[in-house]
Amino acid sequence: MEYPIWQLTTLGGGFWIALIATLHVYVAHFAVGGGLFLVLTEQAAYRTGNIDLLNYAKKHTKFFLLLTMAFGAVSGVAIWFTIALLAPQATITLIHQFVFGWAAEWVCFLGEIVALLIYYYTWETMDRRDHVIVGWLYFVFGWLSLFLINGIVGFMLTPGDWIQTKDFWDGFFNPTFWPQLVFRTFFSAACAGLFGFVTATRIQNLPTRLKTVRTCSLWTILGVLATIGSGWWYVAALPDAQYQLMTLGSHRAHAFLQWFWIFSVLTLFGGLVLAFKMPKAMSFTLALAVLVAGQGLFGSFEFLREAARKPYLIWDYTYSNSIQKAMVPAINQAGALASAKWTPPDLRGPITDENRMEAGEFLFQLQCSACHSIDGPMNDIKKRTAMYDADGLAAFLTGMGKISRYMPPFVGNDDEKRALAVYIAKGLNKKEPLTVAVPEPGEITPAPFDADAAEYALLAWTDQGMNFFARSDAWTLLPPGSTIRAQLVLRDALPEMTNQGVTLSFAVEPGFEGDTLTGEMAWNEDLGRFEVSIAPLPYRDGKFDPLPMVAITARDDAGAVLAETKVAAPVSDQMGCLSCHGGKWDRDGSGVSAETVDDVLAAHDRINRTDLASRESVACADCHADPALNAAGVDGVPSLSAAIHGTHAVFLAGRDADGSCLKCHPQDTLRGMHAEAALSCVNCHGPMEDLAIGLLKGEGDSPFTERTLPLLIPSNAANRDAVEPREPWTMQPDCLTCHEDFAAPSTDDAFNRWTEDSTGLYAVRRDDMDAVECAACHGSPHAVYPAGNDRDNAQPVQYTDDAQPLGAAGSCTLCHVDEMDYPAHHSGMGLE
Repeated sequence: MEYPIWQLTTLGGGFWIALIATLHVYVAHFAVGGGLFLVLTEQAAYRTGNIDLLNYAKKHTKFFLLLTMAFGAVSGVAIWFTIALLAPQATITLIHQFVFGWAAEWVCFLGEIVALLIYYYTWETMDRRDHVIVGWLYFVFGWLSLFLINGIVGFMLTPGDWIQTKDFWDGFFNPTFWPQLVFRTFFSAACAGLFGFVTATRIQNLPTRLKTVRTCSLWTILGVLATIGSGWWYVAALPDAQYQLMTLGSHRAHAFLQWFWIFSVLTLFGGLVLAFKMPKAMSFTLALAVLVAGQGLFGSFEFLREAARKPYLIWDYTYSNSIQKAMVPAINQAGALASAKWTPPDLRGPITDENRMEAGEFLFQLQCSACHSIDGPMNDIKKRTAMYDADGLAAFLTGMGKISRYMPPFVGNDDEKRALAVYIAKGLNKKEPLTVAVPEPGEITPAPFDADAAEYALLAWTDQGMNFFARSDAWTLLPPGSTIRAQLVLRDALPEMTNQGVTLSFAVEPGFEGDTLTGEMAWNEDLGRFEVSIAPLPYRDGKFDPLPMVAITARDDAGAVLAETKVAAPVSDQMGCLSCHGGKWDRDGSGVSAETVDDVLAAHDRINRTDLASRESVACADCHADPALNAAGVDGVPSLSAAIHGTHAVFLAGRDADGSCLKCHPQDTLRGMHAEAALSCVNCHGPMEDLAIGLLKGEGDSPFTERTLPLLIPSNAANRDAVEPREPWTMQPDCLTCHEDFAAPSTDDAFNRWTEDSTGLYAVRRDDMDAVECAACHGSPHAVYPAGNDRDNAQPVQYTDDAQPLGAAGSCTLCHVDEMDYPAHHSGMGLE
């Protein structure tokens, strides 16, 4: 925020730091261990009188000087230059906090330079004893440089008490100082052997070459084994948060750890093979290969250490984009563009349609380019965000740094967040917003009904106002399927429910795909109703249609028709997973494609360390409990509702129903009179984050709840404690919260007052006489009469010629034949 931006695209994303630092630090460790190797080799040559070994030491000194002093010094300056441009805030902090440490290190480095130059140029002129002393002085200066740099480098990952005290010694002697010092010392010894191979394999004298190469093998093998051993100490010394990232919490860290072991084995194997006698040309080639493996070993460790430090440059102090953690609240309030000192003048005002793309580009350079390139080899932003449209990416930015803590949070206001999302999704990836087209419901002719002649009235409804599902050949989130329920009423002054000598058959209207599309309904003696489970799909003659009609016919034993009706059985797989998970609609504007499923499973594996993507078929209910599917789940695994809403609420917090609930659920989920009254999901279920909090609290103590609940701040309730826990599907909003005593609504907020159990659900609740189910007269959940289309209104239009609850406006004669003057089913019927 305080410094100009080095604008990089293809070679951004830390490319220059990664390239320069990994090479420089590899050579820098050789500069320490190689110094000890040199002086010990010289002493061995004097002790054995081996002139070939002494000549080797002289030649190796030249190689050592050129590599460590020339390349090492230049690449060291390049590191300072690069980090000063890419991470100026962290660089300034290191300089200010460790002035004494840097000064001492530069003194030691000067001592290295002087000692090495004297050592190299006085092979023939200086007394042997003095020459060896100079060699030992070089090693001491080199190791002291390592000692000092180790404290500062370790501070960046584990600052320890410095965060509170800002004391030099607390930062320098940080929690990982000693194990890291031992680790780097042993690796320096391994580097001496690795680089020693390069020159040792060129020795002309065969016995000397073989002995020297075997000495290098010993340094390499013992050095790597000691490095691995001290590495365990180093990892164990990490504070818990960093330890979790390095070992469990980051998929990237896991990948680097795997490479660390691979390169460890290759380095050890190569060092062992080189100890055997082989032609000089072959051994030299293998020596170079082992040297590269050693670079991979150390590079993977450095990347692993960097991964454990994310999302910080200095843990808990400066984020990886150089924004200081303490400044985030102030920047969020003022805005990132207003807070950054080098924001272009034309971007300091409000973000408009005209400057949104430019604002997003600057925000990318400000907050993303430190880690991400554009079409580059390091963390290409286009590849990593290719699946998102702008709205999906804005959701990701909302949750960034929460579920996956590898990245820092987005810093700025909502307009800036939207501008960045638009720039990446539309400007870079050319990704157009997700379009959701819901067809207009087709016309429907209600079933016939003659009020004067009909002996029976047939009432039917579905258990869900919208059966939404998502599945593919490889994945099932929810299967298709809903339940049709019906009651047959014998019309009379005292009407009664009947099932004697009656058969109810059903048929989904022709043209729809699916299973169990025709058949007979079964009588449920305990619940006093007919019911059947059906599984139509929302495709009629190959076109998406979410409102199939089901014709239900009641016949007597002789086959004569007693009554008939039609009911909508809404079903949709138009779930918006692809807005965030990529891919396209599977068919005709709905359904999840294989590409979308692949990303969903990959995201699950990345966050939860599972292996779902490698399985042939995955059903979420195999692990996650789901009362709607009678799935028991697995102990310790959150219910499907808690897992889905808990995770996605982190990203969709702060949005209305259109921006949260209906980003995933089908657009036409709510179609009844509540939709006509401009109510939405949040009026009953609460905002996304509030809904999720209730579900998470209903899970009780679990790792998922402990990890996710603190990430959510309620919008409706005063705080998390005020949100009542609930179980999915069985504890739902209660109609009587708004409609007290069945009267006109006294409030439009039913959130946080749940039914005690499934017996209180609207879908199964009955009237005061425990005879007629509420949905029989008022319609299916989420589509209560009057609904906004002819298909949902088919029954009231059939029986009353109007879209209204059955029994309204004098229509009690549908069942009772005579006009009613008292509310038989419940108070508030307008008959008092």
